[in-house]
Amino acid sequence: MAEHMQQQIVQALQTTLKLAGTGAQDRVRVDGLDLLPVGDCPALELTVGEESVAPITNGKAGAATQQRELQIEVACLVAGSRDYRPRAAELLAQVEEVLGSRQPTVLDGLLARRPRLLGTRPQLDGQGAQAVYAIRSMWMFRYFTAEGAPRGPAIP
Repeated sequence: MAEHMQQQIVQALQTTLKLAGTGAQDRVRVDGLDLLPVGDCPALELTVGEESVAPITNGKAGAATQQRELQIEVACLVAGSRDYRPRAAELLAQVEEVLGSRQPTVLDGLLARRPRLLGTRPQLDGQGAQAVYAIRSMWMFRYFTAEGAPRGPAIP
C-alpha cells in the first residue's frame, strides 16, 4: 500500500537533495530529534510543518478534490566559527537552484507545481563545543488528492 502523499513528498525531496550534488552531499536527514553531530556538517535537515487543505471541486459521488499545501523547512547547517554565514548562504543558494530548476526531479508527478520558497531565517547555536549556524528556509509544496484518498495524487 502506498504511503500518505505527505510522506511520498518528503521522501522525494530528500532523494532530490541527496542526488543534487550540493555541498551537503548525501547528508540530508528528516525530522532529526537528536542533535546533529558537528562532524556531519555541512548538512540539510528537513522538518515537516503545517498543511492546509481546501476542497476545490465536488468530484464524483460527492468526493471533493482537495488542494493541499504542505510546508517543509529545509535547514542549511554548517559548523565552525569562521565564515559560517557565507557557507550557509551558499548551501541555501544550491537548494534554491535545485528546487527552482526546470530539470526533472523525483518530485515530478507528485506536485501541482514546483515548490515555492516562503521565506528564510538565520539561526546560530553556539552552545556546543563548536558553533552550528543554520539558514532555515520554508517551502510550500502544493498537491491534490481526492477526499478520503490521501495515498495518491488527484488531477483537479
